[in-house]
Amino acid sequence: MNSMISLASLNYLRDGWIRKCWDKVSSLLIKLISPKLAALFCYWTIDWGLENDGPTLLCLFRESFIKDIEELRKNTSLNLPVVMGGFTRFQMGWVPREMQIQTFYQGYRGINRDRAIARSRVFAERLIQLVRKKRRVDGILSANFDYWQDTGFKEVCREKGIPFLVLSREHPVIPKVCEEVVRWYTEAAFVFEGNAIAVAGSSTKEVMMRVSNLCDESKMVITGLPRYDAWRIVDCSTPPAEREFVTLLTFASGYYADATFKEVLRAFLESAQEHSNQPVKFLVKTKDFSDTSYLKSILPSGLSSNVICGHDFPLPDVLPRSRLTVNYNSLSLVEAAMARTPIVLPAWGECHDRGSDVMYSIENTHVQKVAAFAYDSEMLKAIMRDNINGVIKTYGEPEAQAFISDFIYVPQGKTYSEEFMDFCKTNLQTGLGESKNT
Repeated sequence: MNSMISLASLNYLRDGWIRKCWDKVSSLLIKLISPKLAALFCYWTIDWGLENDGPTLLCLFRESFIKDIEELRKNTSLNLPVVMGGFTRFQMGWVPREMQIQTFYQGYRGINRDRAIARSRVFAERLIQLVRKKRRVDGILSANFDYWQDTGFKEVCREKGIPFLVLSREHPVIPKVCEEVVRWYTEAAFVFEGNAIAVAGSSTKEVMMRVSNLCDESKMVITGLPRYDAWRIVDCSTPPAEREFVTLLTFASGYYADATFKEVLRAFLESAQEHSNQPVKFLVKTKDFSDTSYLKSILPSGLSSNVICGHDFPLPDVLPRSRLTVNYNSLSLVEAAMARTPIVLPAWGECHDRGSDVMYSIENTHVQKVAAFAYDSEMLKAIMRDNINGVIKTYGEPEAQAFISDFIYVPQGKTYSEEFMDFCKTNLQTGLGESKNT
Protein backbone atom coordinates (compact mmCIF):
# COMPACT_ATOMS: atom_id res chain seq x y z
CA MET A 1 0.00 0.00 0.00
CA ASN A 2 0.98 3.62 -0.52
CA SER A 3 -0.13 5.08 2.80
CA MET A 4 2.33 7.38 4.57
CA ILE A 5 1.81 5.44 7.77
CA SER A 6 2.12 1.66 7.38
CA LEU A 7 -0.52 -0.73 8.65
CA ALA A 8 2.08 -2.31 10.93
CA SER A 9 2.78 1.09 12.49
CA LEU A 10 -0.92 1.76 12.95
CA ASN A 11 -1.36 -1.61 14.62
CA TYR A 12 1.46 -0.81 16.99
CA LEU A 13 -0.11 2.50 17.92
CA ARG A 14 -3.54 0.95 18.28
CA ASP A 15 -2.61 -2.20 20.17
CA GLY A 16 0.84 -1.48 21.58
CA TRP A 17 1.89 0.59 24.55
CA ILE A 18 -0.13 3.68 23.60
CA ARG A 19 -3.40 1.77 23.98
CA LYS A 20 -2.79 1.49 27.71
CA CYS A 21 -2.58 5.22 28.21
CA TRP A 22 -4.54 6.57 25.26
CA ASP A 23 -7.34 8.20 27.27
CA LYS A 24 -4.91 10.49 29.08
CA VAL A 25 -2.77 11.07 26.00
CA SER A 26 -5.72 11.85 23.74
CA SER A 27 -7.27 14.24 26.25
CA LEU A 28 -4.03 16.17 26.34
CA LEU A 29 -3.60 16.07 22.57
CA ILE A 30 -7.08 17.34 21.83
CA LYS A 31 -6.50 20.35 24.04
CA LEU A 32 -3.61 21.16 21.73
CA ILE A 33 -4.94 19.80 18.44
CA SER A 34 -8.15 21.10 16.93
CA PRO A 35 -10.51 18.86 14.93
CA LYS A 36 -9.21 20.52 11.76
CA LEU A 37 -5.63 19.68 12.62
CA ALA A 38 -6.69 16.12 13.52
CA ALA A 39 -8.23 15.92 10.05
CA LEU A 40 -4.89 16.91 8.55
CA PHE A 41 -3.13 14.14 10.44
CA CYS A 42 -5.73 11.63 9.18
CA TYR A 43 -5.29 12.97 5.65
CA TRP A 44 -1.61 12.08 5.84
CA THR A 45 -2.52 8.42 6.48
CA ILE A 46 -4.57 8.05 3.29
CA ASP A 47 -3.76 5.14 1.00
CA TRP A 48 -4.82 6.65 -2.34
CA GLY A 49 -4.59 3.61 -4.58
CA LEU A 50 -4.56 3.98 -8.35
CA GLU A 51 -6.67 6.76 -9.84
CA ASN A 52 -9.45 5.35 -12.02
CA ASP A 53 -12.02 7.12 -14.17
CA GLY A 54 -15.04 6.15 -12.06
CA PRO A 55 -16.63 7.71 -8.97
CA THR A 56 -14.56 8.28 -5.84
CA LEU A 57 -15.61 6.81 -2.52
CA LEU A 58 -13.61 7.93 0.50
CA CYS A 59 -13.25 4.77 2.61
CA LEU A 60 -12.88 4.54 6.38
CA PHE A 61 -10.45 1.75 7.23
CA ARG A 62 -11.35 -1.45 9.04
CA GLU A 63 -8.97 -4.38 8.98
CA SER A 64 -11.17 -6.97 7.22
CA PHE A 65 -12.80 -4.26 5.06
CA ILE A 66 -9.51 -3.71 3.22
CA LYS A 67 -9.93 -7.13 1.53
CA ASP A 68 -13.06 -5.87 -0.21
CA ILE A 69 -11.39 -2.61 -1.19
CA GLU A 70 -8.44 -4.43 -2.74
CA GLU A 71 -10.75 -6.48 -4.98
CA LEU A 72 -12.84 -3.45 -5.94
CA ARG A 73 -9.68 -1.60 -6.93
CA LYS A 74 -8.71 -4.46 -9.21
CA ASN A 75 -12.09 -5.15 -10.73
CA THR A 76 -13.97 -1.83 -11.01
CA SER A 77 -13.41 1.76 -12.15
CA LEU A 78 -14.02 3.08 -8.64
CA ASN A 79 -11.49 5.34 -6.92
CA LEU A 80 -11.12 4.13 -3.34
CA PRO A 81 -8.78 6.23 -1.18
CA VAL A 82 -8.68 4.82 2.34
CA VAL A 83 -8.27 6.83 5.55
CA MET A 84 -5.99 4.36 7.31
CA GLY A 85 -5.95 5.77 10.82
CA GLY A 86 -6.75 8.42 13.37
CA PHE A 87 -10.47 8.93 12.80
CA THR A 88 -11.27 6.83 15.89
CA ARG A 89 -8.40 7.85 18.14
CA PHE A 90 -8.78 11.58 17.71
CA GLN A 91 -12.53 11.52 18.18
CA MET A 92 -12.11 9.61 21.43
CA GLY A 93 -10.68 12.85 22.82
CA TRP A 94 -13.92 14.79 22.46
CA VAL A 95 -16.68 12.14 22.24
CA PRO A 96 -17.86 11.15 25.75
CA ARG A 97 -16.99 7.60 26.71
CA GLU A 98 -20.69 6.76 27.12
CA MET A 99 -21.24 7.75 23.48
CA GLN A 100 -18.43 5.51 22.21
CA ILE A 101 -20.71 2.49 21.98
CA GLN A 102 -21.51 0.95 18.63
CA THR A 103 -25.23 1.22 17.77
CA PHE A 104 -26.24 2.72 21.15
CA TYR A 105 -24.49 6.06 20.59
CA GLN A 106 -27.65 7.49 19.03
CA GLY A 107 -29.48 7.24 22.35
CA TYR A 108 -26.86 9.18 24.33
CA ARG A 109 -28.28 12.47 25.63
CA GLY A 110 -25.51 13.62 27.95
CA ILE A 111 -24.43 17.21 28.40
CA ASN A 112 -21.57 17.05 25.90
CA ARG A 113 -23.49 15.29 23.13
CA ASP A 114 -24.08 18.29 20.87
CA ARG A 115 -20.55 19.58 21.36
CA ALA A 116 -19.10 16.15 20.47
CA ILE A 117 -21.19 15.89 17.30
CA ALA A 118 -20.25 19.43 16.30
CA ARG A 119 -16.54 18.71 16.69
CA SER A 120 -16.83 15.43 14.80
CA ARG A 121 -18.68 17.27 12.06
CA VAL A 122 -15.88 19.89 11.77
CA PHE A 123 -13.34 17.07 11.69
CA ALA A 124 -15.16 15.17 8.94
CA GLU A 125 -15.87 18.24 6.84
CA ARG A 126 -12.25 19.35 6.94
CA LEU A 127 -11.01 15.87 6.01
CA ILE A 128 -13.35 15.76 3.02
CA GLN A 129 -12.17 19.24 1.98
CA LEU A 130 -8.55 18.12 2.09
CA VAL A 131 -9.30 15.04 -0.02
CA ARG A 132 -11.13 17.18 -2.57
CA LYS A 133 -7.95 19.11 -3.22
CA LYS A 134 -6.59 15.94 -4.79
CA ARG A 135 -9.71 14.03 -5.91
CA ARG A 136 -13.42 14.58 -6.09
CA VAL A 137 -15.54 12.91 -3.42
CA ASP A 138 -18.69 11.27 -4.74
CA GLY A 139 -19.46 9.40 -1.55
CA ILE A 140 -18.23 8.03 1.76
CA LEU A 141 -17.94 4.26 2.26
CA SER A 142 -17.95 2.60 5.68
CA ALA A 143 -17.65 -1.04 6.74
CA ASN A 144 -20.79 -0.94 8.87
CA PHE A 145 -23.86 1.20 9.32
CA ASP A 146 -23.75 1.74 13.10
CA TYR A 147 -20.26 2.98 14.00
CA TRP A 148 -20.21 5.93 16.39
CA GLN A 149 -17.05 7.15 14.65
CA ASP A 150 -19.07 7.84 11.48
CA THR A 151 -21.50 10.32 13.06
CA GLY A 152 -19.66 13.42 11.85
CA PHE A 153 -19.32 12.03 8.34
CA LYS A 154 -23.05 11.23 8.18
CA GLU A 155 -23.87 14.77 9.33
CA VAL A 156 -21.68 16.34 6.65
CA CYS A 157 -22.95 13.96 3.97
CA ARG A 158 -26.56 14.81 4.77
CA GLU A 159 -25.88 18.55 4.67
CA LYS A 160 -23.71 18.52 1.53
CA GLY A 161 -25.70 15.99 -0.47
CA ILE A 162 -22.87 13.43 -0.45
CA PRO A 163 -24.11 9.81 -0.36
CA PHE A 164 -23.02 7.86 2.71
CA LEU A 165 -22.81 4.20 1.68
CA VAL A 166 -22.03 1.03 3.61
CA LEU A 167 -20.48 -2.25 2.54
CA SER A 168 -21.37 -4.17 5.68
CA ARG A 169 -18.77 -6.65 6.84
CA GLU A 170 -21.21 -8.11 9.40
CA HIS A 171 -23.22 -11.13 8.25
CA PRO A 172 -25.21 -12.89 10.99
CA VAL A 173 -25.98 -16.49 10.05
CA ILE A 174 -26.02 -18.45 13.34
CA PRO A 175 -29.63 -18.53 14.63
CA LYS A 176 -28.66 -17.43 18.14
CA VAL A 177 -26.61 -14.55 16.74
CA CYS A 178 -29.49 -13.49 14.52
CA GLU A 179 -31.79 -13.26 17.54
CA GLU A 180 -29.19 -11.32 19.51
CA VAL A 181 -28.68 -8.89 16.62
CA VAL A 182 -32.42 -8.22 16.43
CA ARG A 183 -32.55 -7.68 20.20
CA TRP A 184 -29.48 -5.40 20.11
CA TYR A 185 -30.79 -3.05 17.43
CA THR A 186 -34.32 -3.08 18.81
CA GLU A 187 -33.12 -2.20 22.30
CA ALA A 188 -30.99 0.62 20.87
CA ALA A 189 -33.87 1.85 18.68
CA PHE A 190 -31.19 2.37 16.05
CA VAL A 191 -32.04 4.21 12.83
CA PHE A 192 -29.68 4.17 9.83
CA GLU A 193 -28.77 7.75 8.90
CA GLY A 194 -27.02 7.09 5.60
CA ASN A 195 -28.16 6.44 2.05
CA ALA A 196 -27.80 2.72 1.36
CA ILE A 197 -26.28 -0.52 2.69
CA ALA A 198 -24.78 -3.39 0.67
CA VAL A 199 -24.89 -6.69 2.57
CA ALA A 200 -23.28 -10.11 2.21
CA GLY A 201 -26.42 -12.22 1.95
CA SER A 202 -30.11 -12.69 2.60
CA SER A 203 -29.59 -13.55 6.26
CA THR A 204 -28.36 -10.04 7.07
CA LYS A 205 -31.21 -8.35 5.24
CA GLU A 206 -33.84 -10.62 6.81
CA VAL A 207 -32.49 -9.95 10.30
CA MET A 208 -32.30 -6.18 9.85
CA MET A 209 -35.79 -5.99 8.36
CA ARG A 210 -37.11 -7.46 11.61
CA VAL A 211 -35.97 -4.31 13.45
CA SER A 212 -38.60 -1.57 13.33
CA ASN A 213 -37.54 1.64 11.59
CA LEU A 214 -33.87 0.63 11.24
CA CYS A 215 -33.78 1.05 7.48
CA ASP A 216 -36.14 1.14 4.51
CA GLU A 217 -35.98 -2.19 2.72
CA SER A 218 -35.10 -0.42 -0.53
CA LYS A 219 -31.91 0.93 1.07
CA MET A 220 -30.53 -2.52 1.93
CA VAL A 221 -29.23 -4.38 -1.13
CA ILE A 222 -27.73 -7.86 -1.28
CA THR A 223 -24.47 -7.68 -3.25
CA GLY A 224 -22.24 -10.21 -1.50
CA LEU A 225 -18.70 -9.30 -0.47
CA PRO A 226 -16.18 -8.30 -3.18
CA ARG A 227 -13.39 -10.06 -1.27
CA TYR A 228 -14.72 -13.36 -2.62
CA ASP A 229 -13.77 -12.29 -6.15
CA ALA A 230 -10.18 -13.10 -5.19
CA TRP A 231 -11.10 -16.76 -5.59
CA ARG A 232 -11.87 -16.42 -9.30
CA ILE A 233 -8.17 -16.57 -10.19
CA VAL A 234 -6.92 -18.88 -7.45
CA ASP A 235 -5.60 -22.26 -8.53
CA CYS A 236 -7.24 -24.82 -6.25
CA SER A 237 -6.39 -27.83 -8.38
CA THR A 238 -3.63 -29.28 -6.16
CA PRO A 239 -5.05 -32.46 -4.57
CA PRO A 240 -5.34 -32.21 -0.77
CA ALA A 241 -2.89 -35.08 -0.32
CA GLU A 242 -0.19 -32.99 -2.03
CA ARG A 243 -0.76 -29.79 -0.05
CA GLU A 244 1.66 -28.55 2.59
CA PHE A 245 -0.43 -27.08 5.45
CA VAL A 246 -2.68 -28.35 8.18
CA THR A 247 -4.43 -25.13 9.09
CA LEU A 248 -6.22 -23.98 12.23
CA LEU A 249 -8.30 -20.83 11.70
CA THR A 250 -8.66 -19.25 15.11
CA PHE A 251 -12.00 -18.86 16.86
CA ALA A 252 -10.66 -17.47 20.11
CA SER A 253 -13.45 -15.01 20.91
CA GLY A 254 -16.98 -14.24 19.73
CA TYR A 255 -17.75 -17.76 18.51
CA TYR A 256 -19.40 -19.16 21.68
CA ALA A 257 -16.42 -21.46 22.19
CA ASP A 258 -13.63 -19.44 23.80
CA ALA A 259 -12.56 -22.12 26.28
CA THR A 260 -12.79 -25.04 23.85
CA PHE A 261 -10.63 -23.13 21.38
CA LYS A 262 -7.74 -23.50 23.85
CA GLU A 263 -8.29 -27.28 23.92
CA VAL A 264 -8.38 -27.38 20.11
CA LEU A 265 -5.19 -25.33 19.97
CA ARG A 266 -3.51 -27.70 22.43
CA ALA A 267 -4.48 -30.73 20.34
CA PHE A 268 -3.31 -28.98 17.17
CA LEU A 269 0.11 -28.22 18.67
CA GLU A 270 0.42 -31.78 20.00
CA SER A 271 -0.32 -33.08 16.51
CA ALA A 272 2.34 -30.76 15.11
CA GLN A 273 4.85 -32.22 17.55
CA GLU A 274 3.80 -35.75 16.62
CA HIS A 275 4.42 -35.04 12.93
CA SER A 276 7.49 -32.82 13.28
CA ASN A 277 9.58 -35.22 11.18
CA GLN A 278 7.19 -35.04 8.20
CA PRO A 279 7.07 -32.43 5.42
CA VAL A 280 3.85 -30.84 6.68
CA LYS A 281 3.55 -27.43 8.31
CA PHE A 282 0.97 -26.58 10.96
CA LEU A 283 -0.38 -23.07 10.46
CA VAL A 284 -2.36 -21.21 13.13
CA LYS A 285 -4.01 -18.49 11.05
CA THR A 286 -5.26 -15.55 13.13
CA LYS A 287 -7.74 -12.93 11.94
CA ASP A 288 -5.84 -9.72 12.64
CA PHE A 289 -3.22 -8.02 14.79
CA SER A 290 -5.34 -8.16 17.95
CA ASP A 291 -6.08 -11.84 17.45
CA THR A 292 -2.38 -12.53 16.95
CA SER A 293 -1.56 -10.68 20.16
CA TYR A 294 -4.07 -12.77 22.08
CA LEU A 295 -2.78 -16.00 20.55
CA LYS A 296 0.77 -15.16 21.60
CA SER A 297 -0.46 -14.65 25.16
CA ILE A 298 -1.82 -18.21 25.39
CA LEU A 299 0.75 -20.12 23.31
CA PRO A 300 3.06 -22.38 25.30
CA SER A 301 6.80 -21.99 25.02
CA GLY A 302 8.93 -24.31 22.95
CA LEU A 303 6.70 -24.73 19.88
CA SER A 304 7.62 -27.38 17.36
CA SER A 305 9.64 -26.01 14.44
CA ASN A 306 6.87 -26.95 11.99
CA VAL A 307 4.37 -24.53 13.62
CA ILE A 308 3.66 -21.15 12.00
CA CYS A 309 1.43 -18.48 13.58
CA GLY A 310 0.15 -15.10 12.41
CA HIS A 311 -2.41 -13.07 10.49
CA ASP A 312 -0.33 -12.08 7.45
CA PHE A 313 -1.49 -15.08 5.44
CA PRO A 314 -4.36 -14.27 3.04
CA LEU A 315 -6.87 -17.10 2.88
CA PRO A 316 -6.68 -17.33 -0.96
CA ASP A 317 -2.96 -18.07 -0.50
CA VAL A 318 -3.26 -20.44 2.44
CA LEU A 319 -6.39 -22.54 1.88
CA PRO A 320 -5.50 -23.88 -1.61
CA ARG A 321 -2.28 -25.11 0.01
CA SER A 322 -4.08 -26.67 3.01
CA ARG A 323 -4.73 -30.39 3.18
CA LEU A 324 -7.04 -29.88 6.17
CA THR A 325 -8.68 -26.89 7.86
CA VAL A 326 -9.89 -26.81 11.46
CA ASN A 327 -12.40 -24.12 12.44
CA TYR A 328 -15.73 -23.46 14.14
CA ASN A 329 -18.65 -21.08 13.50
CA SER A 330 -16.77 -18.88 11.03
CA LEU A 331 -17.57 -17.83 7.47
CA SER A 332 -13.92 -18.54 6.70
CA LEU A 333 -15.01 -22.12 6.11
CA VAL A 334 -17.00 -20.90 3.11
CA GLU A 335 -13.62 -19.93 1.64
CA ALA A 336 -12.23 -23.32 2.64
CA ALA A 337 -14.97 -24.85 0.49
CA MET A 338 -14.02 -22.52 -2.36
CA ALA A 339 -10.52 -23.98 -2.08
CA ARG A 340 -11.89 -27.56 -1.92
CA THR A 341 -10.08 -27.97 1.37
CA PRO A 342 -11.15 -30.82 3.68
CA ILE A 343 -12.82 -29.40 6.80
CA VAL A 344 -13.00 -30.67 10.37
CA LEU A 345 -15.27 -29.10 12.99
CA PRO A 346 -14.66 -29.59 16.72
CA ALA A 347 -17.85 -30.78 18.44
CA TRP A 348 -17.12 -31.07 22.15
CA GLY A 349 -17.25 -28.74 25.15
CA GLU A 350 -18.60 -25.39 23.98
CA CYS A 351 -18.44 -26.55 20.35
CA HIS A 352 -21.57 -28.36 19.16
CA ASP A 353 -22.66 -30.19 16.03
CA ARG A 354 -26.20 -28.77 16.05
CA GLY A 355 -28.36 -26.22 17.83
CA SER A 356 -29.17 -22.51 17.77
CA ASP A 357 -25.56 -21.46 18.44
CA VAL A 358 -24.10 -23.49 15.55
CA MET A 359 -23.41 -22.27 12.02
CA TYR A 360 -22.47 -25.62 10.49
CA SER A 361 -24.93 -28.21 11.73
CA ILE A 362 -24.57 -31.93 11.13
CA GLU A 363 -28.31 -31.84 10.41
CA ASN A 364 -27.52 -29.88 7.22
CA THR A 365 -26.90 -32.41 4.45
CA HIS A 366 -24.65 -29.97 2.59
CA VAL A 367 -22.45 -29.67 5.68
CA GLN A 368 -22.34 -33.46 6.08
CA LYS A 369 -20.86 -33.85 2.59
CA VAL A 370 -18.11 -31.28 3.12
CA ALA A 371 -17.07 -31.49 6.79
CA ALA A 372 -16.06 -34.06 9.39
CA PHE A 373 -16.80 -33.66 13.12
CA ALA A 374 -14.37 -34.34 15.96
CA TYR A 375 -16.09 -35.17 19.27
CA ASP A 376 -13.02 -34.86 21.49
CA SER A 377 -9.40 -33.78 21.23
CA GLU A 378 -8.18 -37.32 20.61
CA MET A 379 -10.58 -37.71 17.70
CA LEU A 380 -9.35 -34.38 16.30
CA LYS A 381 -5.76 -35.60 16.47
CA ALA A 382 -6.78 -38.89 14.86
CA ILE A 383 -8.40 -37.03 11.94
CA MET A 384 -5.26 -34.94 11.48
CA ARG A 385 -3.12 -38.09 11.69
CA ASP A 386 -5.23 -39.88 9.09
CA ASN A 387 -5.16 -36.82 6.83
CA ILE A 388 -1.38 -36.62 6.92
CA ASN A 389 -1.21 -40.36 6.21
CA GLY A 390 -3.44 -39.98 3.15
CA VAL A 391 -6.89 -40.86 4.52
CA ILE A 392 -8.66 -37.71 3.33
CA LYS A 393 -12.34 -36.81 3.03
CA THR A 394 -12.69 -34.96 -0.27
CA TYR A 395 -15.67 -33.46 -2.08
CA GLY A 396 -16.43 -32.10 -5.53
CA GLU A 397 -17.62 -28.88 -7.11
CA PRO A 398 -21.38 -29.56 -6.70
CA GLU A 399 -21.00 -30.30 -2.99
CA ALA A 400 -18.84 -27.22 -2.48
CA GLN A 401 -21.28 -24.91 -4.30
CA ALA A 402 -24.28 -26.23 -2.37
CA PHE A 403 -22.43 -25.65 0.91
CA ILE A 404 -21.31 -22.14 -0.08
CA SER A 405 -24.78 -21.07 -1.21
CA ASP A 406 -26.24 -21.98 2.18
CA PHE A 407 -24.23 -19.22 3.87
CA ILE A 408 -23.48 -16.40 1.43
CA TYR A 409 -25.00 -14.82 -1.65
CA VAL A 410 -23.59 -16.19 -4.92
CA PRO A 411 -24.16 -13.86 -7.90
CA GLN A 412 -25.33 -15.35 -11.17
CA GLY A 413 -23.54 -14.13 -14.29
CA LYS A 414 -21.73 -11.36 -12.41
CA THR A 415 -18.81 -10.92 -10.06
CA TYR A 416 -19.27 -9.58 -6.54
CA SER A 417 -17.44 -6.43 -7.62
CA GLU A 418 -19.88 -5.93 -10.48
CA GLU A 419 -22.79 -6.32 -8.08
CA PHE A 420 -21.30 -3.65 -5.83
CA MET A 421 -20.57 -1.39 -8.80
CA ASP A 422 -24.25 -1.59 -9.79
CA PHE A 423 -25.15 -0.69 -6.21
CA CYS A 424 -22.88 2.37 -6.43
CA LYS A 425 -24.27 3.50 -9.77
CA THR A 426 -27.77 3.44 -8.34
CA ASN A 427 -26.95 5.21 -5.10
CA LEU A 428 -24.39 7.77 -6.28
CA GLN A 429 -26.52 9.31 -9.02
CA THR A 430 -28.28 11.83 -6.78
CA GLY A 431 -25.04 12.98 -5.18
CA LEU A 432 -22.70 13.25 -8.16
CA GLY A 433 -23.65 16.78 -9.09
CA GLU A 434 -23.07 18.26 -5.64
CA SER A 435 -19.91 16.39 -4.70
CA LYS A 436 -17.49 17.80 -7.27
CA ASN A 437 -14.51 19.84 -6.18
CA THR A 438 -15.53 23.36 -5.24
